[in-house]
Amino acid sequence: MSGLEQQEVFKRYLTALRARVGDAKYKSWFVDLGLADINNDCVTLSTGSEAKRVMLDDRFHPVMAEIWRKEIGPVRKLSLTVMKNNLAAHAARVDAQEEQRVVSQVPTTEAAQNSTASAVVAARGGKGSATFEDLATPLDPRRTFGVFAVDGSNRIAWAAAHEALAEGRPKELIYFYGPSGVGKTHLLQSIAHEWSRNGQRGSAGYVTYNNLINACVSAVWSNSTPALHKAILNNDFIAFDDIHFLSGKNRTQEELLIVIDAALDSGKQVVIAGELPPAKLAEAGINQRIADRLAGGICAPIHPGDEPLRLSVLKKRVEQSPAACSVSDEALEFIARTFTQSTRETIGALNQLLLMYGAEETVVDLEEAKAVLKSRLEDRRRVATIDDAIAAGAEAFGLTMDDLLGRAQPQRIVRSRHAVVWCAREVLKESFPRIGKALKRDHTTVMSSYRRAQALIERDKTFQDGVRRIREALEG
Repeated sequence: MSGLEQQEVFKRYLTALRARVGDAKYKSWFVDLGLADINNDCVTLSTGSEAKRVMLDDRFHPVMAEIWRKEIGPVRKLSLTVMKNNLAAHAARVDAQEEQRVVSQVPTTEAAQNSTASAVVAARGGKGSATFEDLATPLDPRRTFGVFAVDGSNRIAWAAAHEALAEGRPKELIYFYGPSGVGKTHLLQSIAHEWSRNGQRGSAGYVTYNNLINACVSAVWSNSTPALHKAILNNDFIAFDDIHFLSGKNRTQEELLIVIDAALDSGKQVVIAGELPPAKLAEAGINQRIADRLAGGICAPIHPGDEPLRLSVLKKRVEQSPAACSVSDEALEFIARTFTQSTRETIGALNQLLLMYGAEETVVDLEEAKAVLKSRLEDRRRVATIDDAIAAGAEAFGLTMDDLLGRAQPQRIVRSRHAVVWCAREVLKESFPRIGKALKRDHTTVMSSYRRAQALIERDKTFQDGVRRIREALEG
């Protein structure tokens, strides 16, 4: 997509965004929104300050992503960044510069090289190279260890994060990996906060993939890559986020590899985060040597958390929130149970609730939470399937999919099957033969299960609660 085409697409997006949020909110929050990067199925938008980026990310991110999908097309990830003045002029040219390897195009004579470098420096406001302040992303004060919930899905990563802070041991390269929204960025910034808290450890720096790309392009244009390396290596702790987005950015990857090797050789702590395990990075277009370095360090997977983890995250967030309101346990449980796509989505739903009631000294109950989150629920609603009912039944009764689909007959498993059958029939309006096929049972067994479910609903409160949770998951 050419630069002109990108701008036309972005204008269309802004028009739809303004229509959705209204003029007042648009003028308050979105008037300086910019298009930083479109890379395959990922989009990066920019805003003018870190405070505004945090606000947009917390309160409007789901709406912004949904509008992009509806008006422009599919996108796997929409992220926000702060566009630094020094780097903004280069953002639109990043892809072309990476592919063309700008260095190879600089004239060969010394006079011509000096002339070109001078022109580039002038274009960058007279600065010979970006400082680390231009490159680094400020830390979010809310992303600390104190509000990070731990369970089996992220316990390895939690231990690795504390290993990075251990005194008196050799520093190993640490790599967190897992899907979007599971807490990788939170852990990176938590380590950086803790590292900086102890002044004897030295300085800490956190760098996003977008700022790293822009800084590398700027350094190449101004013939100042050694200065860029030095600026990064002046820190004793260095964190690089979303490394998988460097796919195809070959020059940036080469500079990153140089920095990683130099940092490790000098005993500095390097922590990196990405979505893919090391073995998959090379397949996705990441330098094989970088993948090898990560594989040789501490690799810490983070998996999507279950409902108890999401609930724990919400409770920690409410405890740390300056909002005047409080949120009932029933409302928090509803959010944790309903917004399951990622922990980020769960937090976003809570933030929407706090936005509405944050200034009031009140307790937000379940019905008020459902009313506030109605539009968010409608935005994410899709057609549920029998497989969704089975998955919801497994979570509601603390079982696995294999338990429900297997031949075991303990009472708690049998009752969970009854609940799934009842919801598939009453909520999804599925036929008994289709339900039986999904559960690997014949339709007469399913019909008997449905009748038993009807009887249990009348007298068993635990069964009623399980059915309610399945219904909420399906009706989303």
